[in-house]
Amino acid sequence: MITVFRNSKYIFLLIIFFKIQIGWSQQEVLGLDQCQKEVQETFPLIKGKDLLSKFSSLNVKNLKVAYLPQLFANGKLSYQSDVTGISFPGMGTPTAPKDQYSLNLDVQQLIYDGGKTRNRIDVEKKSSEVEIKNLEIQMYQLRERVSMAYFGILLVRKSKLVLLDKQNTVFKHLQQVKSAVKNGMVLPANLKILESELLLTDQQMLELNSREETSFNVLSQLMGRSLNVDTKLEETQFDKESVRISDVESKNRPEYKWYLSQKFLLNAQNELLKKDKYPVVSAFGQMGYGNPGYNQLTDEFDTYYMLGAKISWNIFDWKLNRRKQKAIIIQKDLVETKELSFTQNLRIDMGKESNEIRKFEILLEKDDAIIELQQDISKSSASQLDNGVITSSDYLEDLNKEIQARLNKEYHTIQLQQSLAEFKRIKGI
Repeated sequence: MITVFRNSKYIFLLIIFFKIQIGWSQQEVLGLDQCQKEVQETFPLIKGKDLLSKFSSLNVKNLKVAYLPQLFANGKLSYQSDVTGISFPGMGTPTAPKDQYSLNLDVQQLIYDGGKTRNRIDVEKKSSEVEIKNLEIQMYQLRERVSMAYFGILLVRKSKLVLLDKQNTVFKHLQQVKSAVKNGMVLPANLKILESELLLTDQQMLELNSREETSFNVLSQLMGRSLNVDTKLEETQFDKESVRISDVESKNRPEYKWYLSQKFLLNAQNELLKKDKYPVVSAFGQMGYGNPGYNQLTDEFDTYYMLGAKISWNIFDWKLNRRKQKAIIIQKDLVETKELSFTQNLRIDMGKESNEIRKFEILLEKDDAIIELQQDISKSSASQLDNGVITSSDYLEDLNKEIQARLNKEYHTIQLQQSLAEFKRIKGI
């Protein structure tokens, strides 16, 4: 009864699998490029670009306020113990009051600042661009996680197909061995060995299902939408001719744009430092009401005003500005050094991935020959098992070698595709 139940269970699993295969044809088919595109469009970090732009826009508006008149209202009330006065013998002379009141409206208007405000605005824009390019680097790094989850699912599914075929093969021989046991031709232990192997394969299938579910969960989180574990993924084929390390000079990676934006920012900061040597000219005015007014020798409330212009010029700064400009030159050299180092690391990574691609191509050439030999061995062992020449353990040893050879081929196939995709990612295409 238990054996019949187990047999029915394996048939049920096969039926479910084929139903899933049919269902795939009616569902959405996702490709790697589509997954990458959706992640770049929907991942929460992408909203940071809009937020950084808005933040920079507010800062630019704040800096432009320097071009507008500045209005200040201020007032003062005071009492002092003594005031300045002039006394002549026998004459009454006016003195300023000891209690004083004033209410003023001051106006300032920038006339000329040597272009400092314009350069401050330019520095702010360049600084925002650096932050945006840095965010784009973080977004680009997500491509590797998408690729790992995507090819992880493909590898699991290929492995499941091989294991299902193994289950079918073992189950077929289980029926034959069971018949042989009934006829007394084979020891019952051979039947238990095959049943144990089916249970072991069940465990392997459960592990693969768990890995597939985990990878789909990662992919769903990255893409920002729920993906069914039955979603079909298309196998990605790449042009192997694109694997050329020399094309790294094309500088398609976002890191190169980030380095370039840093150089632009440093240039803008250097220009701003140059403008610090220029004078600043502004106009000012004051209108007020108080006691006393500008005439300090009257003790009465009066209105008053003043108009004028002023200049501010730091003629000598002890070479502070020059040292700041030298510091910027050093920073530019540092950025250049980092860019060269990044390029060198790219070459190393591309060379490593290129070697991986060649390795998997060679392994795949050997896989077919190995599988063919192992299949012949398994067929021979199966025939000997059916005739009672060898035990189930001997047969399973040969069968597992065939299964491992087939799994190796699927593994190498997916790894080749993943290495080609990783090469493209490293290259920036």
